[in-house]
Formats: sequence, structure tokens, C-alpha cells
Amino acid sequence: MQSAESSRLTIVAVLTTTAFFLGLTLVEVIPEIPVDIDVKPFFIPVALAVLVPWGKPVLAVAIGGMAGEFLRDMLEGYEPDDALGAVGYVVGFAAAGYLVGQRPLSKVRLVAAALVAAVLHAVIEACALVLFDGELLSIAVYSAAGNVVGDGVLLGALPLLPVVPLLYGRIDRYLGYEPRGYRHYGSRTPAVPRPRLEPLPEPAPESPSDGRGARGEPPGAPGGPDARPAGAGATSSAPGGGRP
Repeated sequence: MQSAESSRLTIVAVLTTTAFFLGLTLVEVIPEIPVDIDVKPFFIPVALAVLVPWGKPVLAVAIGGMAGEFLRDMLEGYEPDDALGAVGYVVGFAAAGYLVGQRPLSKVRLVAAALVAAVLHAVIEACALVLFDGELLSIAVYSAAGNVVGDGVLLGALPLLPVVPLLYGRIDRYLGYEPRGYRHYGSRTPAVPRPRLEPLPEPAPESPSDGRGARGEPPGAPGGPDARPAGAGATSSAPGGGRP
């Protein structure tokens, strides 16, 4: 049982890492705005964080999001503030999963989750700018505000609203979890197709019109319609029907 749970958590973390890394790679075509303002597809890890159950699965999503950012930084080169910024991913995504609670389809909570994740990450990253890069506090605040708009609104709340209802009841079951808030949204949960277990119907009895008897014996067969009692042929062959 423990092994199965560990396997599920690993799958959740790897799925989040891969999806977030691919999303970051795609949005790299959007140029960065000085100082350190860029857009990141926060809706990917936030969507997973609000769909899986609260607890270790949400923590696995948060760690997977951090790992996806680390993989992207490997291609660009690490900076001194990346380590502290990684903490912002874990804190932000975990907070988003907790904030939604048992209402993952509530639009208000989804928007709040995306904004909270973006604000927490932006604040921690702004602190890293001041501590490690020596930027002015006003520049750090400007960077944090820009990242909240890009990560929390443009690529956060706006795509999150249609994505979560589309994945609800599908990806969580694929990962082996019951949909969060099932008692509230049971009627909106897609049905799971199940294999048919009914026995195959028995073949219909053959029609007697093919020349066979009621029990399927051909004419002349023992027990068939034209069957004669034993010795009848020998008796009738004698002249006059008597014995030879």
C-alpha cells in the first residue's frame, strides 16, 4: 500500500515537472521586461494542485513545479537568486492547493488561488533581488507587481478557469485519486466507462425445418422420426410376412 502511494506521488511530481518545463520552454519566445519581469504558465501547476487531494499530492505538485523551473534554468544558466526563488514556487503552489479546499470548480477560489500563488512567488523572488542582486526596493516592488500580472492573471487565472473544469474528474482519476469535492460536484463528474461483465447470450435452438427431428437427429437415426423397431426389417422380408 505504501509502495502504491509512493508511486502515485512520483507520477504526480514527474508529470508536473514535465508539463511545467514544456510550458516554460514555449513561453520563452516572449521577451523579458526589465527588471526581471517575465510570464510563466502558472496555470499548469496550479491546476494540478487544486485537482489532487490536499496533503502529500499537493506537495508533490509544488516540488514538481520547482523542479520544472530548475530544468529550465539549466538551459539558461543559474543565478544567485534562483535558490530562494525556488522556495517561492513550493510555497505558492502549496498555498494554492490549500486555498481551494473542497471547491475546485469555484471560479472565485480558482482566481484567488492563481493570484496567491503568483503573489507569494513574486514577493519571495523580489526579496532575492534585493538580497543577492543589490537592486533597489522600488525596482523589486515593480518587478513583483509585473510578475503578479503576468503569472497570476495572464497565464494564471485566465487559462485556469476553463482548464480546471475540463480536467476535473479525469486527470485526478487517471492519477489514482478521487475527484476533490466529489460530494459537491458529483453530478458534474464524468462517468467512468466500465467493461461489460454480463454473460454472453445462449445461442437460439435450431429450427426443425431442416429435416431433423425434434431432438436434432437425422431421419433414420436411432430415436429419429423414421426409426424402426429392431427386427422389423428382418420380419417383413420373409414371404407373407411370416418367418422363413
